[in-house]
Amino acid sequence: MAIISKNMEIQERIISTFEELQSAIHGLKSQLVEFEILFNQACDRHIASDFQKEWLLDRISSRHVTIVSRHESLQLIQETVSAYRDYDGFFLDHKQLLQSLELLMLNHAEKEEYEIAAIIKKWYEKFAQAVDFIADLAY
Repeated sequence: MAIISKNMEIQERIISTFEELQSAIHGLKSQLVEFEILFNQACDRHIASDFQKEWLLDRISSRHVTIVSRHESLQLIQETVSAYRDYDGFFLDHKQLLQSLELLMLNHAEKEEYEIAAIIKKWYEKFAQAVDFIADLAY
Protein backbone atom coordinates (compact mmCIF):
# COMPACT_ATOMS: atom_id res chain seq x y z
CA MET A 1 0.00 0.00 0.00
CA ALA A 2 1.40 3.38 -1.00
CA ILE A 3 1.79 6.03 1.63
CA ILE A 4 0.53 9.46 0.60
CA SER A 5 1.26 12.59 2.56
CA LYS A 6 -1.63 14.37 4.23
CA ASN A 7 -0.99 17.42 2.02
CA MET A 8 -1.27 15.33 -1.16
CA GLU A 9 -4.48 13.75 0.11
CA ILE A 10 -5.89 17.23 0.76
CA GLN A 11 -4.79 18.34 -2.72
CA GLU A 12 -6.56 15.36 -4.29
CA ARG A 13 -9.73 16.11 -2.34
CA ILE A 14 -9.70 19.82 -3.22
CA ILE A 15 -9.01 19.07 -6.89
CA SER A 16 -11.87 16.58 -6.91
CA THR A 17 -14.21 19.15 -5.34
CA PHE A 18 -13.03 21.78 -7.82
CA GLU A 19 -13.74 19.41 -10.72
CA GLU A 20 -17.20 18.78 -9.27
CA LEU A 21 -17.74 22.55 -9.23
CA GLN A 22 -16.63 22.85 -12.85
CA SER A 23 -18.99 20.02 -13.80
CA ALA A 24 -21.89 21.79 -12.07
CA ILE A 25 -21.07 25.01 -13.96
CA HIS A 26 -21.00 23.09 -17.24
CA GLY A 27 -24.37 21.49 -16.43
CA LEU A 28 -25.96 24.85 -15.70
CA LYS A 29 -24.50 26.27 -18.91
CA SER A 30 -26.21 23.47 -20.85
CA GLN A 31 -29.48 24.23 -19.06
CA LEU A 32 -29.15 27.89 -19.99
CA VAL A 33 -28.87 26.97 -23.66
CA GLU A 34 -31.94 24.72 -23.37
CA PHE A 35 -33.96 27.46 -21.70
CA GLU A 36 -32.99 29.98 -24.35
CA ILE A 37 -34.36 27.59 -26.98
CA LEU A 38 -37.52 27.03 -24.89
CA PHE A 39 -37.96 30.77 -24.47
CA ASN A 40 -37.71 31.36 -28.22
CA GLN A 41 -40.27 28.60 -28.82
CA ALA A 42 -42.55 30.11 -26.16
CA CYS A 43 -42.28 33.51 -27.84
CA ASP A 44 -43.35 31.95 -31.14
CA ARG A 45 -46.30 30.23 -29.44
CA HIS A 46 -47.27 33.44 -27.68
CA ILE A 47 -47.32 35.32 -30.98
CA ALA A 48 -49.18 32.49 -32.77
CA SER A 49 -51.86 32.50 -30.05
CA ASP A 50 -52.55 36.22 -30.51
CA PHE A 51 -50.58 36.99 -27.35
CA GLN A 52 -52.60 34.68 -25.08
CA LYS A 53 -49.70 32.63 -23.65
CA GLU A 54 -47.91 35.19 -21.52
CA TRP A 55 -48.03 32.81 -18.56
CA LEU A 56 -45.74 30.44 -20.47
CA LEU A 57 -43.20 33.20 -21.07
CA ASP A 58 -43.32 34.16 -17.40
CA ARG A 59 -42.70 30.58 -16.22
CA ILE A 60 -39.78 29.99 -18.56
CA SER A 61 -38.32 33.43 -17.86
CA SER A 62 -38.54 32.91 -14.09
CA ARG A 63 -36.76 29.55 -14.30
CA HIS A 64 -34.15 31.05 -16.62
CA VAL A 65 -33.41 33.83 -14.11
CA THR A 66 -32.93 31.22 -11.36
CA ILE A 67 -30.48 29.22 -13.47
CA VAL A 68 -28.55 32.36 -14.46
CA SER A 69 -28.23 33.33 -10.79
CA ARG A 70 -26.93 29.87 -9.85
CA HIS A 71 -24.53 29.86 -12.79
CA GLU A 72 -23.14 33.27 -11.86
CA SER A 73 -22.80 32.19 -8.22
CA LEU A 74 -20.84 29.09 -9.16
CA GLN A 75 -18.60 31.11 -11.46
CA LEU A 76 -17.91 33.50 -8.59
CA ILE A 77 -16.94 30.55 -6.39
CA GLN A 78 -14.75 29.17 -9.18
CA GLU A 79 -12.95 32.51 -9.56
CA THR A 80 -12.40 32.73 -5.80
CA VAL A 81 -11.04 29.20 -5.50
CA SER A 82 -8.92 29.52 -8.66
CA ALA A 83 -7.09 32.44 -7.07
CA TYR A 84 -5.46 29.91 -4.73
CA ARG A 85 -4.32 27.54 -7.48
CA ASP A 86 -0.74 27.55 -8.69
CA TYR A 87 0.59 26.84 -12.19
CA ASP A 88 0.92 23.14 -11.42
CA GLY A 89 -2.76 22.89 -10.47
CA PHE A 90 -2.19 22.64 -6.73
CA PHE A 91 -4.14 24.70 -4.23
CA LEU A 92 -2.12 26.85 -1.86
CA ASP A 93 -3.05 28.23 1.57
CA HIS A 94 -6.11 26.12 2.29
CA LYS A 95 -7.06 28.14 5.35
CA GLN A 96 -7.09 31.40 3.37
CA LEU A 97 -9.09 29.74 0.58
CA LEU A 98 -11.78 28.76 3.09
CA GLN A 99 -11.73 32.20 4.70
CA SER A 100 -12.24 33.82 1.29
CA LEU A 101 -15.23 31.60 0.56
CA GLU A 102 -16.67 32.31 4.01
CA LEU A 103 -16.23 36.05 3.52
CA LEU A 104 -17.86 35.84 0.09
CA MET A 105 -20.80 34.00 1.64
CA LEU A 106 -21.16 36.51 4.49
CA ASN A 107 -20.95 39.48 2.11
CA HIS A 108 -23.86 38.14 0.06
CA ALA A 109 -25.87 37.39 3.21
CA GLU A 110 -25.21 40.93 4.41
CA LYS A 111 -26.58 42.25 1.09
CA GLU A 112 -29.63 40.02 1.72
CA GLU A 113 -28.77 37.88 -1.30
CA TYR A 114 -29.66 34.76 0.64
CA GLU A 115 -29.99 32.35 -2.28
CA ILE A 116 -26.49 33.24 -3.49
CA ALA A 117 -25.16 32.98 0.08
CA ALA A 118 -26.76 29.52 0.40
CA ILE A 119 -25.10 28.32 -2.80
CA ILE A 120 -21.74 29.61 -1.61
CA LYS A 121 -22.29 27.97 1.79
CA LYS A 122 -22.92 24.60 0.15
CA TRP A 123 -19.61 24.82 -1.73
CA TYR A 124 -17.78 26.29 1.27
CA GLU A 125 -18.80 23.20 3.23
CA LYS A 126 -17.64 20.90 0.43
CA PHE A 127 -14.23 22.58 0.27
CA ALA A 128 -13.99 22.65 4.08
CA GLN A 129 -14.70 18.93 4.17
CA ALA A 130 -11.97 18.38 1.55
CA VAL A 131 -9.46 20.32 3.66
CA ASP A 132 -10.45 19.15 7.12
CA PHE A 133 -11.01 15.46 6.48
CA ILE A 134 -10.09 12.87 9.08
CA ALA A 135 -8.26 10.10 7.31
CA ASP A 136 -9.48 6.59 7.94
CA LEU A 137 -6.75 4.49 9.41
CA ALA A 138 -6.75 0.93 8.16
CA TYR A 139 -4.51 -1.52 9.91
